[in-house]
Amino acid sequence: MKHFIFFLCFSLFLSCSFLFSPSIAEAQDEVPRLLLVGDSWTGFMWAFRTFKEIFNETPGLEYIREIGGRTAIMGARAFEFYPEEYNYIQNVKEELEKYPTIDIVLMTLGGNDFLRGTPQTSRWNCDMLSNPAQEAYIINTIINYMSGIIDEILAVRPDIRIALCGYTFAGRDRGGCSICDQQNAFARFEQAKKALADSKPRVYYVHNLGLMQYHFGTSTPTNLPPYSVPYPGGYPSYSPFPGGDPCSLVHPSGLFDGDIHLSQAGYKILAQRCMSEFISQWLDYPKVYKINLISINGNSAIFEVVFSESVSNVDVTDFSAKDSQHTPLPITSVSSINGQIYNVTVNIQSAVGDIVLGVVDDDSITDSTSKPLGGPGTGNNEGNGDFWYNGSWEYHDFVRQPNHEIVAGMQYLHENLSAYYVLLGDQGAEGLSFSPAECDINGGQISIEPIVISGNGMLDSLEFALITECYNNIAIDFTANGGVSHQIAVDAFNHNMQRMIYDCGGEGSIVNTIFYGLPQMLAGYMTLGNPESTMIPTVISIAAQAIDPSFNIHVNIIIPLNYQLLPQYFSPDGDADGDGWTNKQEYEYFVRSNMSYEEKKQTYINSALNPDVYPGSDCEDCQTSSTFGGIFEVGSNICLRVPDPVATNSTYRWTKQNGNLEERGLITRCRSLWIPNAQVEDSGIYICEYNDGQKATTTYTFHVMVTEELPVSTFGTYIILISFIIIVTSFYLKKQSRVKI
Repeated sequence: MKHFIFFLCFSLFLSCSFLFSPSIAEAQDEVPRLLLVGDSWTGFMWAFRTFKEIFNETPGLEYIREIGGRTAIMGARAFEFYPEEYNYIQNVKEELEKYPTIDIVLMTLGGNDFLRGTPQTSRWNCDMLSNPAQEAYIINTIINYMSGIIDEILAVRPDIRIALCGYTFAGRDRGGCSICDQQNAFARFEQAKKALADSKPRVYYVHNLGLMQYHFGTSTPTNLPPYSVPYPGGYPSYSPFPGGDPCSLVHPSGLFDGDIHLSQAGYKILAQRCMSEFISQWLDYPKVYKINLISINGNSAIFEVVFSESVSNVDVTDFSAKDSQHTPLPITSVSSINGQIYNVTVNIQSAVGDIVLGVVDDDSITDSTSKPLGGPGTGNNEGNGDFWYNGSWEYHDFVRQPNHEIVAGMQYLHENLSAYYVLLGDQGAEGLSFSPAECDINGGQISIEPIVISGNGMLDSLEFALITECYNNIAIDFTANGGVSHQIAVDAFNHNMQRMIYDCGGEGSIVNTIFYGLPQMLAGYMTLGNPESTMIPTVISIAAQAIDPSFNIHVNIIIPLNYQLLPQYFSPDGDADGDGWTNKQEYEYFVRSNMSYEEKKQTYINSALNPDVYPGSDCEDCQTSSTFGGIFEVGSNICLRVPDPVATNSTYRWTKQNGNLEERGLITRCRSLWIPNAQVEDSGIYICEYNDGQKATTTYTFHVMVTEELPVSTFGTYIILISFIIIVTSFYLKKQSRVKI
């Protein structure tokens, strides 16, 4: 299943996915509390943002958020969380360390191991009905893997509670034995998961077998309407187990693919079940959100402690401070700012190094309804309310931007689907990233086995930024120069976006829902318009045709003739501002690798959308004439210019023998050295070390003589002039004759 899911996802976002850009809303009050860990079931709940929808609908939970971009992994199996395989557990640990407020893990895992096998076992099949020991071995192997994963999580953060979310019955007969036998075997596996949860502190099982049948009805062999089968039993009795009808399949209306993946509505029902069983109660416990050092005054350090809500009974016994040598430090006072924020003063007279403050839960801190901090249980035993993270942290939720903000959609897609990078590496695309700050797949070749994508040297996101800038800036109109205008960009992209939504299955399609940002990028490639760009959506749409029709992708073959292509303006060889220089020439001349992403973006836009900025314009004071040296009269304007044409990524370094050009106020980093109002002291030998960014540095030497007056009537003057020209020419030819290697 994993590779099938992978190719589904990869085919759909091959060409897409920096910095948090305008795609991320400023929302300082949003707090992540829930981490989604596991396979495609958590993967789809993350992609649909199922819990976010529920949180927004629940008074008091509007600012709670889930995390899952790196830990909810389509097709994952339990053994792949271990270092010997993909080491997904490292992603989990990193997310827990990055977001100290997470105190709940929702896990769906083991189903792919059961249906596809592990390194130690084959997949379950009907032959095992006559060999219970073999079935038990498979189940126990998977449970042992899951047990190790749970132990790893609790070792990192003892305050975590884990909801082990069970699966529902399937919607497809896999053959080999009766539906009843198949689904009862899966029920035995779920029973083992329940027993695992029962054996672990802070781990709870959510029973869902029969949940989809209850809400959507059953199909083969018995077609029953919704609400006509038993609802699955909940904690703590779990009776009935299973619920529903094990001898019937789930009705297709509850499924995404007619097999084992739920519809968007189905995953919301599943999430609501987890909420009602455990998560709502856990989120209702007061929690510490932040501990920050706010001041040091003499022998005292003051910390600000922020709780999730107003709490009471907070005193010096609830805190513990220590220095870098783990020496305990006295807590001298605790003062309430507003019930939710407290200032804690620590005596640091004997402290060595850094000081940290911790909240140590003893169940004395309670909220207005007497719920104890972190839930029942003391910190020493269960870590319910212990909190030792000192320092600032920040979370920004993903916010969908208007369609023409292509880079924002790209960032959304990159962050939402970052878990797939491991799978891409497994397919031979190690190091491939869809981050706007790294992605360059436009303009090159694409092969699937192995995955190799060669770009054109321009970040795709910056190519898209050119379109967006024209879309947003109503003042842009270069049509008089043969360039683009705001209206041309708006008309083309709006048409292309509308058509792309249609080709990707419509507004409510799986592509536009789960892979939000992909249609925007594909419309962007079509707007760029050159064959290398338009090839990307076409190749992806062709690949999507090979996906199992049961996945309801419904992607059309994307045909460039149906789109408004603007290669003359936006392609690498186009000229957006009509200044005679292509977009790629301006990109390569002005955009440097050592720039930040935002600097690259602004530099490219400023050059590609400004006719007065072009390669060499940053130092072209002498555009009309130049010289290789000579004799000049005082007051002349002298332009010394490297004879090589302007090259991208080139560098220039001008110096003067026995002179200082910077003190003269001359610009020394350009192709041309402009010496205005030359004086006698400007005479001398000028040297330019030129590097075209490709091979060896070339050195050019220019001889300049500045005189008070330039007499041309004497034979001696002619001799001097001719001699000087011969010397200069010989130097020039000597340099030009050198072979570059």
